[in-house]
Amino acid sequence: MTNELPSWMTEGAIKREPKAENTSEGVVIAPLDEASSTESVATSYHDDLAGLQDAMQRDIRSWGKWLIGMGILHLIAAGKLDASWGVMLILLGLVSFLFTSPSMYVVYAITIAWAGVTNLIDAGLGWSLFALFQFYLTFRIGKKYYFFRKAGLVEQELLAATSKDGEKPLAPRLFPWLGLVSSAFLLLGLVVLIGAAMVLYGYLEVSEDSLAATIWELAFGVVVSLAVVFWGVNLSSILSRYRPRFLSWLGLFFSSVTLGLFLLILLSP
Repeated sequence: MTNELPSWMTEGAIKREPKAENTSEGVVIAPLDEASSTESVATSYHDDLAGLQDAMQRDIRSWGKWLIGMGILHLIAAGKLDASWGVMLILLGLVSFLFTSPSMYVVYAITIAWAGVTNLIDAGLGWSLFALFQFYLTFRIGKKYYFFRKAGLVEQELLAATSKDGEKPLAPRLFPWLGLVSSAFLLLGLVVLIGAAMVLYGYLEVSEDSLAATIWELAFGVVVSLAVVFWGVNLSSILSRYRPRFLSWLGLFFSSVTLGLFLLILLSP
């Protein structure tokens, strides 16, 4: 799905300038001036971070293209594949070009893990086996997030977001609010859809192949799929220490309730 990170990104440490030493023959090598040495190390450090940042942004944009393509495929093959999931994939792919942040890997991981869970619960043997691959992919994506976090990109992003100068990253400023507001509206939307289902199937007794039932099913699927995405947005905000943190915890609660209701409906006889 995505290209592997280049080998220089997986070394796990940023190289430092070697310290000056005396030779075994007694000839002293003059040490570097302390100020110039510190400046050289700092420059190398920031150059390495800039290289990591560029590689990460290219990878996230490639994820965006792949998600949009998969979303279109789901819409074309509606009936065999979930059209509502396709709508969500297209939206998530478009968002990937806006938020080129390490936290996006958490959103991808949660989305794929949820797909694996639902494939295990509500699909045949073939999809259940594919779910195992989705769990493996979730693990790999999660490792990417922790690699970029360990490298210092999350800290750099937080510092840039609070700085008065320069371009401020969008994710630290918008993720907590976006996760909370969207999760609250999605929970409300699910409650409304559950009430609409009682009217459609209980009072009006519409058939399952009617237009009203088709529209309801699509809307229900989109709400649940987006709730998965924003569960990931809230979790990524918490892991990345975006502030205000209580907004992310509250948003996580709302999205968890939404997904819990869906699972109750899915597992009910």
